[in-house]
Amino acid sequence: MLKNKNIFLLLLASLVSLASIAQTNTIAPKPTTTNYMEGLMITVAVLLVVVVWVLAQVLMMVSKKAVQISKQDVSKVMMIFVVVMGSMFSNNLSAQTTSAIADSAKAVTTDFYGGLSYNTFWTMTSVILLELLVVFLLVLFIRNIFRAIHPIEKIIVAGKVQSDSWLVKTWHQLDKQIFTKAVPLEKEADLLLDHDYDGIKELDNALPPWWKYGFYITIVVAVFYLLKFEVWHTGMNPTEEYNAEITEAKIQTDAYLASAKENVDENTAVLLDAAGAAQGKLLFLKTCTPCHLAEGQGVVGPNLTDDYWIHGGSVKDIFKTIKYGYPDKGMQSWQNIYSPLEIEELDTYIKSLRGTHPPNPKAPQGDLYKEVVVNMDTAAIKK
Repeated sequence: MLKNKNIFLLLLASLVSLASIAQTNTIAPKPTTTNYMEGLMITVAVLLVVVVWVLAQVLMMVSKKAVQISKQDVSKVMMIFVVVMGSMFSNNLSAQTTSAIADSAKAVTTDFYGGLSYNTFWTMTSVILLELLVVFLLVLFIRNIFRAIHPIEKIIVAGKVQSDSWLVKTWHQLDKQIFTKAVPLEKEADLLLDHDYDGIKELDNALPPWWKYGFYITIVVAVFYLLKFEVWHTGMNPTEEYNAEITEAKIQTDAYLASAKENVDENTAVLLDAAGAAQGKLLFLKTCTPCHLAEGQGVVGPNLTDDYWIHGGSVKDIFKTIKYGYPDKGMQSWQNIYSPLEIEELDTYIKSLRGTHPPNPKAPQGDLYKEVVVNMDTAAIKK
């Protein structure tokens, strides 16, 4: 009678699960596109349901075995426990699925996880986590009951009960052969040396194998290092590596400065080519003629065609004068009006005015500036 009742209760729990799945298939709208994430999560959830069912059957079998051993009739209690767990899981799955469908029917959200809406993703994730929890509990129950049926062999060492499972045996074997090569406590007396320093004695233990093997490896590496750098010369020593990195950094810096034409100031300004000077002439005619006239002969401002300069006549000096200005002498700052490249173009054009001898030049002002001739490769001139 009890057996038939148990079968009836299991069938009832299975029907509840099937009802929840049928409800999902009935209410859920037919998808218009294939959603692989949703299919994967549903597959995982179904597989976990199968795992839960299998573990429940295993739990029933080991429980019956435990009852036979202990001569206690608790099979009915275990059956009720399993059925209640299955029913709770089925009801929860049904409620979660129905809630997810209802939420997705209310509104379309803009939050998506792998193609699933926010609510659907987290609902299905919760169901899978719940199933994993049930699997964990079932495995825990089965493990405890199986240990009660087949107790692990116990050994006593130094008055303490120790487990002699395969995991413990494997660990002790590895520890003895690879890690510490430890000697059991009961055999340490055989390794004591005669040395005695204020009651402190020394054990003649071997070196830990991991340390010893690591030392051997360093010797092998040292031999290859010596051959590579001192015999074969196939590698760079630290000095050579440093010089190579410095050279590479200089190449990268030069390439960056060549591509970043706007990255120029009074310390890096140089003369540009003819195209740069032509652009500078357009800027000069647009802004500088009221003070220096069209040909640079000067009127309010100084003459820009002679060899006398008030604030220096080098490329860097002229760039600095244009950029920051000298308001106390009537020269305004142009850094907020012109870009660094445009100031460099102006600088180039002004340098080209030297010795042009325009009509009616203004009298020289400032100090005589003599151009320093520097031999430089034409490739160094910015283009």
